Parts: sequence; C-alpha cells; structure tokens
Amino acid sequence: MIKKINFTIVIPVLAAALFAALNFAPFYQVADARVYDLLLRIRPAVEEDGSILLVDVDDLAIEKVGMWPWSRSIMAEGLIRMREFGARYAVFDIEYTEESPLGVDSRFLRTELPDYLSAEFDELNRYIEDLFGALEAGSIRMEDAADYVADLTAFTGSSREKLLAEVAGVARDNDLLLGQAARFFGNAYFTVTTYTEESDVIDPDYERWVLSERGMKNVERAGGYPIRALSIRPAIPQILEYAGGAGSPTVVVDGDGVRRRIELIHEYGDAFIPQLAFAPLLDRLGNPRVVVGGDRIVLEGADIPQGGTSDIVIPLAEDGTMLINWPKKTFAQSFTHMTYYYLILHDLQEDDLVRNLTAMKEANVYAYYSGGEDFFNAYGYARQLEEEVLSGGSLNKVEEYIQARAHFFAEVGRVLDGDTERLIMDDIEAILQSEDYGDEEKASIREIGAGIAEVFAATRGLYENLTRTRSILAQNLKDSFCIIGWTGTSTTDVGVNPFDRAYINVGTHAAVINTILQRAFLDEVPWWYSAVGGLVLSMALFFIIRKRDAVPSILIGFGVFAGVSAVGILVFRFFGLDLHILTPALTVLVTLVALTISKFIITTREKGQIRNAFGHYLSNDVINQVLSDPDKLELGGVEKQMTALFTDIKEFSSISEKLEDPNKLVYLLNHYLGAMSDIIWNLRGTVDKYEGDAIISFFGAPIDYDDHAYHACRAAILMKKTETEMNRLFMNENLSPAPLLTRIGINTGKMVVGNMGTEKKMDYTIMGSSVNLASRLEGVNKQYGTWILISGATYDAGGKEFTVRKLDRVRVVGIDTPVRLYELVDEKESTETKTLEALDRFHEGLDYFEAKEWERAAKTFEAVLGILPSDGPSDVYLKRSNEYLKKAPPASWDGVFNLSVK
Repeated sequence: MIKKINFTIVIPVLAAALFAALNFAPFYQVADARVYDLLLRIRPAVEEDGSILLVDVDDLAIEKVGMWPWSRSIMAEGLIRMREFGARYAVFDIEYTEESPLGVDSRFLRTELPDYLSAEFDELNRYIEDLFGALEAGSIRMEDAADYVADLTAFTGSSREKLLAEVAGVARDNDLLLGQAARFFGNAYFTVTTYTEESDVIDPDYERWVLSERGMKNVERAGGYPIRALSIRPAIPQILEYAGGAGSPTVVVDGDGVRRRIELIHEYGDAFIPQLAFAPLLDRLGNPRVVVGGDRIVLEGADIPQGGTSDIVIPLAEDGTMLINWPKKTFAQSFTHMTYYYLILHDLQEDDLVRNLTAMKEANVYAYYSGGEDFFNAYGYARQLEEEVLSGGSLNKVEEYIQARAHFFAEVGRVLDGDTERLIMDDIEAILQSEDYGDEEKASIREIGAGIAEVFAATRGLYENLTRTRSILAQNLKDSFCIIGWTGTSTTDVGVNPFDRAYINVGTHAAVINTILQRAFLDEVPWWYSAVGGLVLSMALFFIIRKRDAVPSILIGFGVFAGVSAVGILVFRFFGLDLHILTPALTVLVTLVALTISKFIITTREKGQIRNAFGHYLSNDVINQVLSDPDKLELGGVEKQMTALFTDIKEFSSISEKLEDPNKLVYLLNHYLGAMSDIIWNLRGTVDKYEGDAIISFFGAPIDYDDHAYHACRAAILMKKTETEMNRLFMNENLSPAPLLTRIGINTGKMVVGNMGTEKKMDYTIMGSSVNLASRLEGVNKQYGTWILISGATYDAGGKEFTVRKLDRVRVVGIDTPVRLYELVDEKESTETKTLEALDRFHEGLDYFEAKEWERAAKTFEAVLGILPSDGPSDVYLKRSNEYLKKAPPASWDGVFNLSVK
C-alpha cells in the first residue's frame, strides 16, 4: 500500500515537471501564445484615440505620383502642408539612412521658370521688333544699325546668363529640403534604427551627436533593464539635425511570427533610445520623468490628455517588452486613415488655381474687386515667408505664413463669389449699349465678355475643388498625431498580429501610442508562476480524488480544470493579466487522466462517442438502450407496429430565396428544427432524418410502447403551438420574411425499423407502405387546407384522445386501399367552444355530403364558414357541393376520392 501511494503521488510532480520543462520548447511557447490570442478576443475592444491619424502612402498615392520610393521633396512639401492644417506630430516610419541624388524643384519648374522664360523672350522679341521697325521707318540709318546690333547682342548675352542662373535653380538638395521642412513643421520624428549585432557603419562623431541630441532626456534607471542595442543606424544628418526627435522603428516578432509586443526603450551605451512612436508620445505627455525598471516603466507627472497630471505605470513582460493592446480590427479598419495623396493633390490644385488667378490679375480683373489686388500679394508674401523659414529664418513666422495663406484663400472666395464678375459684365453691357462703338468693336467686346465669364467659371471650379481638399485636410490633420508610412499593395512591411494576418506594420506605432494613451495595459506573470501553480493544484487534486470512485474523480478533476481556466479567463478579461493558464490547466488535466482507472476511461470514451454520434437524432431512451446493448448497432431490421410522423414547411423555398444571407437561413432553419426535434424527443420519438426543412420521425421503436400513436398526435399538436411562439420571435426580430407554417402527416401501421446501410455507414430508419402513407398525408394537407392529417389507423390507435375532424375516404398516390382521413385539431381540454360548434356542424354537413344531399350539405358548410371564416375543409366541401349541384358525380361513385397529387 505504501509503495502504491509513493508511486501515485509522483504523478502530479511529474506532470508539473513536464509542463514546466515544456515552457522552453518553441512549439509549447507558440501554443501558449495562441491561448493568449484567444484571451485577447474576450477582452473588451480597446478604444481608439481620435487624434491618431495614419497618413498612408497607399495605392492611390502611388498611382497618382509614381513608384515608391518618392523624392524626398514630396515628403517635405507634405510636411509643410500638414503644418498649415494644424497637425501636431508627424512620425515617419520611413528610414532615410542614405543620401539621395539632387532633385528638381517641381514647383519652380511648373510655375516660376515658365513665367521667367516667357518674360525674357518677350523682352528679347520686343527689342528685335523695335530695331527692325525703326530701320523700316527710316528712324535709324543703316550705317548706325551696327551700334544697335551690338546693344542687342549685349542684351542677349545678359539674358542668357540670367536664364542659366534660373535654370540652375531647378536643382536642389532634397535631403536638406526635407530637413528644413521638418524644422518648419516643428514636431517631425525620424528613425534611429537599433540592432542587436555590432556594426561600425556610422561615423563616431555623428553617433555621439545622435545619442546626445536625439537620445532620451530625463531618464532614471531603477533596476535591471534587459533590452540593449549593440549598434544603431540613424537617419542622415541633413534630416535628423532638424527633426523634433527620433526613435527606433524596430518591431518584435514572437516565435510563431505574430507581433504581440514592443520594445519601448533600447539601452545603447550610456544612452536610451525610445521606440519611434514613444518619442513624440513623451512630448505629448509633457516630457515626464521616465523611470526605467525591470518590470515597469513609470512616466512620472505625465500630462493626461483628459486633463491634469498623473503617473503612468507601463507594465513590462519578463523580457522587458510592453504587450500591445491591439484594436480588434484589420489594418484598414483600425484608427483613422488618410491617403497621402490629398497633400499632393492640394498643391497641384493650388498651382492650377494660382495660374488662373495670375491671368486674371494680368487682365486687370481685380480693379473691380473692392479689396483691390492687394490680397493677391498675400500669396506671394506667404511664399516669401515659407522660403525664409526654410532657409533658416525665425520659426515665429510660420504662424504668419499660415495666416497669410488663410487670408489669401478667403479673399479668393470673395473675389469669385462676390460682385467682381457682375461689375465687369455691367461695364461690358454699358459699352455694348453705347453708340460710341461700331459693330466690329462691339463684337470684339462681346467676345471679351464671354472669355471673362469662362475664366471666372473655370477658376470658380478650381477653387471649389481646392476648398474640398482643404476641408478634408483640415478635418483630418487638426491636432492629429500623424504616422506616415508606405501601405501600398506592393509593400513588404507587413506582419501578423493576433487579429489580422496581414497587418501593415506602420499601424504598430499607432497601436503603441493608443495603448499608452488609453492606459489599457496588458501584463503577464513570469512563466514559473504558472508552473508552481500547476504543481500546487495537481497535488491538491491528487489528495482530493485518490480515494474516490472514478465518476466523482473525473467530475472533480474537470471542475478543477474548468476552475483554473475560468480564473485565467476572468483575470485576463477584467485585469488584463495573462496567467499563462495553459501550464496549470494541462498539468491538472494530465494528472487527472493518469490517476483515473483506464478501463473506466476507455468505457466512458466509447459511450461518449456513441452518445455524441446518435444524440442528434435519437431520444435518450434509444441512446441508453444502445449503450446497454451495443449489438443493436448491427445491420438489420424488424417489423413492428409503429407510428410515423412527417413534417414539411409550407412554401419554404420562396422564404429561403428571400433570405439573401445564407447564415440567416441556416440560423432560422436550425432554430426551427431544433425546437421541433426537442418535442419529438421529449415524447419518446426518434428523429429519422432531416430533408431540408422536412422532418421524418417515428414513435414506438426501438423501445416498445403501446401508446405511440397518442404520443405522435400530441407531438404534432405541440409542434403547431410551438410554431406560433417561434413565428412571433421570427417576425419581431426580422429573422424570416414570412411565418413558418408546418404541414404534418401521421400514420400508424406495420413498418420495418432497424439499422440500414453498411458496416461503415448505417442509419437507424424506417421503411414500408405505412411509412409512405404518412408522407402522402403530409402533402394531402394542401388539398384540404389543413395542417395535421392522420389516418384512420392512427385515429383508432390514439387519435380519439384529441379533438379531430372526420374527412373523406381517399386513395393516395401509390396506395390503392381507401383510407379515412382525420384532421387533428387540438387537445380536447384546449379546444375552443366555437371550434367544437363548427366541427359539429361540419360533421353534419359531411353526412349530407356523403348522402349526396348536395344542397343541404352546401348550406351546412356555409354555416360553418360563418363560425370559422377561414376554415379550409369547409371551403373545399362547399365548392364540391356547388359543383355537384351543377353536375352530379357518376351513380357508381363510392364516395372515395382519388388524390392524384402527392
């Protein structure tokens, strides 16, 4: 006995040791991580901070601008525009670690250079025309022309030098331009990528500058910190020197390829480098003191977005990472997105508008504007301020720049929507009404008027388009925390997170920011906590169940297993703490299995398989009989007196066609079939099979009992009553376009019942002519306007206990023997008085009908319809009686109806 106890007590210890060791196995770590992913799904969805904006270099932007990577001038111009519309931070998830070739000043090339070239050549042409005009008029003698040619040559040389100087201005250093734009913006952040291997690609002096100027300030170490970098690669100096800050874009990928966590701070030498999104977030939080410990990062006295100051404690996992609280969405669905193309489109639309406005200025249109042409100077002044700031001027002029542009665009709206055009057209009309001008002059003036109207219309359209774009930019960018990255289809910067198998990684920075801003932190206990917990629980289980029988032991063991799982789920659900429940849960489970009697486990498993396989269509009595005598699963059948019940839903095909969502159709049908099947099972019936919306069932097998007909009839009545309740639910919740109305046929007789099929696939089913008659009766309901039809055999065997209506004797398709039909109406104690009165009159009418007294029968059926206006059988017999009044059936007719339709 002592040896036995010593042996069995080792089981929980071995189980705990096994799962403790498995924590070092990659496959087990993946399994534990997948459990964590499942727990994430039961957590409430994290709220998304409305200020976070993903500015996507997406497919639309790539299509309009060209293949990635773009010129850095495009990103510079975008930064300037983002500053104009009030963006608060701009984080570039783009590594600018190499210098780019000299670029082209596209705005200068599109707007200023063409105007300058045009002016120079116009001046040269005028000079030439004046010279030859003077020679032709004789104002200059030919012998004196040489002096003028020399002057022309000097002018041409001077013009050439000017043009060459202007053309040289087309080329520019786009790296420096991006840096200048970052300074213009103020809070632009770029990358300092960290690596876990050593490298010497960076200049030592520049590295020292990066650590000094772009490393974290106001940091205190409060314990061991495990995340160290061995080398860095920052953005180039032309950009980083002008940035508001920098951080590492490095992401963490777990062993299964899923991104669940992030390294918020990298220690490099004596400096700390923040994660790329963490760097500007610290600025937004008021640059709090950062205390770095082994299991937490504390932001002391942080400015909370909701107001006030507070310490923010960021829990760290055992490896020093912060668990990301991801939105439960795909990349496209999470956070607010704006295509980068809007920034580019704005400048293109602005150039088109300014070109038209310049032409209007040259046409002296603004002389008619109450504000004159001074407003147009605001645009040039804003350009001047922009160039001045980009060249190193005071950043105080940025706000003046923004105000000048706002004033300019507001004035443009007043020019286009005010009285300017009308005043011009009034003057033109006055000229046309004047007698001082001839017809040719007036025709020319009309043409000028039409041109002015066309220019105004075109310019107004350009202004409206630009205004829409500016509205979109203002709405998205105001006070926004912008994260810029390449998200087009061809991007390779794609990863996996717990909710999206193709999450573009630029969204990781948004999720990091959001987790901290919402203070919706997740945490995990060290793995060995769960290993110790597994040992304690399995030992406790051992002492509880070691002297108990098998069944109570299993129940207790699974109770402990469920309890461990429930505790882990609830703790994570409400506190965001991952207890690594896989280890203690599996330790308990393995201990339970090892301590349970093998024979009982095998027997229980076999019975469970049988119950699971047959529980979908057999009653509990049937299952228990099969479990007690497995030989019943053998092929073969017996003939027994039984009752078959067939159901079908009226016009279900049209209902299913109207339900466009297949999930709704499946839900509707499953709900209906489940409720109907429960009624059959509760009344000791067996569900044979489902054929679409139809149910085939029988009563009286495999367990023999005499009142199977009664049970079948009662089941049919309860089905119709349950149907009423279900339809109320279906219609109230818009689950079905129409009520589900069930027709039922019931017959009692000799049937063959048993397992039919092969050794590998068998069904416990019924067959025979009595089965076929039940199926036919279900269809015959259509011809009588009834819902439940039973045969005379069923009526005799059990139908007399219910309220019924006698109907015809009929021959149905495939069955020659006449059958008396009865409509099963209700349970006797539930039948309404007026229904009983109507049935009495109906039976009186049926007697007249079968006695061929057609007139008296018709009047009687009319009286029934007076009591029950929608009574189907009365309507059928009334029509028959009226037809036979006109043309009687043959004298040989025996009162039996042949039903030709199934």
